[in-house]
Amino acid sequence: MFRREQDVRAHVAWLAAAATCVLAISLIMLPPVIGVADNGDFSRLMRLAGFQYLDPDESYDDRYFAYAHQYFGYKSNWGSSYVTTQVVLLSVVGWLARLFDGEVFDIRWLGAVYTGMLATAIYLFIRNADAVAGNRAATAIYGVFAAGMLLFVFGDIGYLAYFHSFYGEPYALLGMLLSVAAIMAMTQADKPSGWQLALLVSAAVAVATSKIQHAPFGFAFGLIVWRMAGLRDDKRWRRMTHVGLGILLGSSVLMLVFAPGGLKQINLYQSVFYGILKDSPDARRDMMELGIPERYLPLAGTNYFQKDVAIPQDDPVLRREVLQKLSHKDVALYYLRHPERLWQKLNKAAENGVSVRPSYLGNYDASAGKPRGALSDTFDTYSDWKSHHMPHSLSWFAGCWLAYLAVLGLLWRNAVSRRVRARLETMAIISLCGLFALVVPILGDGEADLGKHLFMFNVCFDMMLISAALFLLHLAVNGMARRMVSNRKEQNGCQSERSLR
Repeated sequence: MFRREQDVRAHVAWLAAAATCVLAISLIMLPPVIGVADNGDFSRLMRLAGFQYLDPDESYDDRYFAYAHQYFGYKSNWGSSYVTTQVVLLSVVGWLARLFDGEVFDIRWLGAVYTGMLATAIYLFIRNADAVAGNRAATAIYGVFAAGMLLFVFGDIGYLAYFHSFYGEPYALLGMLLSVAAIMAMTQADKPSGWQLALLVSAAVAVATSKIQHAPFGFAFGLIVWRMAGLRDDKRWRRMTHVGLGILLGSSVLMLVFAPGGLKQINLYQSVFYGILKDSPDARRDMMELGIPERYLPLAGTNYFQKDVAIPQDDPVLRREVLQKLSHKDVALYYLRHPERLWQKLNKAAENGVSVRPSYLGNYDASAGKPRGALSDTFDTYSDWKSHHMPHSLSWFAGCWLAYLAVLGLLWRNAVSRRVRARLETMAIISLCGLFALVVPILGDGEADLGKHLFMFNVCFDMMLISAALFLLHLAVNGMARRMVSNRKEQNGCQSERSLR
């Protein structure tokens, strides 16, 4: 029976993977091609991976914010010190694309690779889902609903549109999904394999190195990699998990250590002047506490890229007197001394924590003839509901987190299998990453671009919602299957009794 359940899960998993590809192709790859416009961040990766804009004379208004771009040109590394493993993926995709067209890069090559990664994650999720009460039909039904739920959420245009961009968000999203999918495969297998561990570590490294603000995720996933050592008793497996743990932790540390100095100073400016001092009830007092000269008071509430400010943000005296003396540790300590201000900032973040995609970044290439900044509303039911109808207060999210962790704790205490506990611990780590994703942007970049910086907060919260919904669905389908088996036994018993009479 177990083999038959495995077979039906495999069939459903392949169908789910195929449905993922069909959905992505129809939503973002067929004309008009859908992507996300550049807010100025593309150059970090484009410079490093060897891409450039096709039209060097394109106006600022056409290049940024309003329109996505389908076609790019190639150019060898032209000056970037940004650190991320995403450049490896982009370089490989660019190399493959050059085999077909050495002059123009179609962003759909990148979208196709990202789609394949999403399809792989969903395949592994369904293939390693729990069976339902030894019932093949019920297991298939559960698998279909689980696949539908994953596609409804992560196949939403708000997520898929990022596949056609040079942002780090899709790389982090897919790393997160593949990490959890690898853990499901490891905990489902009789003997976890090296390739499953390699997938977990490499996917977790992708998350941790996708952006500087995601580096703490690597330490959180390190706990799970460490726990995976208990799934097998042999020394070789333990050595492999320890090596994987070292790679993951080392990558997270290097991401923080080798962050470009200029980027650190930009982020520090944002976290101080567009974070602590923004909407401060007493900006002078806060500046005095931080050791900032009072002459910089006119900068309170300004962001680093704002024009026509009293003192230029790149002023060398400002850099020497403020940005080189302070650090993000000082920002964190300030909020520890003033928890009410932290709560205020987190409330602001929560208000922006329900938008999967920024509304100010257009989705269409200019050739599509759409209005400037137009957004695609095809298959956006989930992201639209989330943005307009789901509560977005800090108290709402705090309640969800507490309830979720409480249920996980009860299930963990009653679990008799080490593998079941590992899955529960994984979802606890996802909730921890969600907290990181909410707090770190405030500490690291103030209120700058919160809608986009909270992307991984959305991802973690959506994974929590899906896991909770699938747990309830599993209980319901499992109960129905057991009742069907019980009724069948009663019917068989009655028929036997009648035959004896």
